[in-house]
Amino acid sequence: MNDLVSIAAVSWEELQQYVYYGDGSWRDIYVLDASRADWKIWADFVNANCQVEFFDGNDTSQSQIDFAVAEAFWDGDGQANMLWATFFVGELGVNCHFFRDDEVENDIDPQKITSYAVHQQLMNYLTRLSQALGKEVVLTPENDTPASCNPLWLGPWLPLLSVKGEQVRVQAYWRNSA
Repeated sequence: MNDLVSIAAVSWEELQQYVYYGDGSWRDIYVLDASRADWKIWADFVNANCQVEFFDGNDTSQSQIDFAVAEAFWDGDGQANMLWATFFVGELGVNCHFFRDDEVENDIDPQKITSYAVHQQLMNYLTRLSQALGKEVVLTPENDTPASCNPLWLGPWLPLLSVKGEQVRVQAYWRNSA
């Protein structure tokens, strides 16, 4: 990921135009090289730090993510349909679907990043999550799955944003296209 630059080198206007552009698609957040243990840390982190609405797949919602329900779902107990959660990072709504136990994925609507303050709330979440997990967390265009999550990926892959600990970097591809 050598093509990424420090986020400090990118203006808010560039972030709006090239990272949070409004084309109707969402942005995905992935924890790279995730495991069930990472999911548990993620769930505990979100439950402790965010307002949560967890839907257990049976038309029931809870104010906390029930990790035991997620594990049972992944183990194929057949009791739940699809699990998902919506939680708030400051004023930004973030969604999570529990598709796979080896892929922590969240998604956001980039049109909801309406100010630098909301962007900072997102960066705070990504930084704190990366630190809690000790792993890299990335922001990608919708359905642009990282190579680590897709073993069939053949080409070079670069996220829009990469957060590793306190280091936040951005893919400033537009600077090379002039």
